[in-house]
Amino acid sequence: MITSIIFSKDRPAQLDLCLNSIKKNFADSNRNIVLYNNTKDFIEAHKILQSEHKDVDFWPQGLSLFKDLYATIASSDNDYICFFTDDDIVYQPVKTIDYNSILQNDHIACLSLRMGLNISERSHDGVVGQDTPAAYHEYDDIILWSKTANTYGSYWSYSLSVDGHIFRKNEILDMIDELCCLADRYHWDQTPNALEGALQRFWTISPNTMASFKNSVVVNSPNNRVQESHLNRSGDKYSADSNFLLGKYLAGQRIKLEYLNFDNIKCPHTEIDLMLGLYDK
Repeated sequence: MITSIIFSKDRPAQLDLCLNSIKKNFADSNRNIVLYNNTKDFIEAHKILQSEHKDVDFWPQGLSLFKDLYATIASSDNDYICFFTDDDIVYQPVKTIDYNSILQNDHIACLSLRMGLNISERSHDGVVGQDTPAAYHEYDDIILWSKTANTYGSYWSYSLSVDGHIFRKNEILDMIDELCCLADRYHWDQTPNALEGALQRFWTISPNTMASFKNSVVVNSPNNRVQESHLNRSGDKYSADSNFLLGKYLAGQRIKLEYLNFDNIKCPHTEIDLMLGLYDK
């Protein structure tokens, strides 16, 4: 089984949606841990969220995200670790498979839940371009491909992502251990974006093959930005200010997965109209 670690900051409504989507569509994630770093205005909402998700472990982020993450991963009894951010949504059921048959193969870097044959586009600096795999092989319900057969920077080459990728516990733990040793030297920002950037030092020495289901089951909906370490594009189409959503959450509204539209997912980062899902619980 799998332990999911969800990075969260100042997004109680989106985190609630993310957790509910994991519980509904990712049954093999039998332990869910939220590693959170909320600012003062979001403390009350976070307490409410914890009371509504008693089956989830909540770990506060301290001075070092890297060391906190190492402790979080080490605490898991599962062989596999999946990373999410709180604006990720498991929008389709994740089919139960024999994970050992895929992930115990040390030639495979990860099992990606965000990739699939429906993924064909990448947006960069406002320009949408084609992003399809150079080649792939089918293995039952799984597709396999070489990351180095694709242009570096393509989603099809990006094996070390924190948006819905499943890794072998021991392998990702070794990477985080090295980052902990280097953190004082490099002074990385303590954000998931900085963590993901730091993980790329292992890209050339990590396995070459990536795997996914035939169609993606996870999408990242970047409706707002809550950190400044990386100026990621967000809210271009369906902007949802984090303070606006905080007010809705404190007023008792939640975002219901079943009310959202996922009909045309072509990119792992696709803004979903979250306002369609708002309802009074």
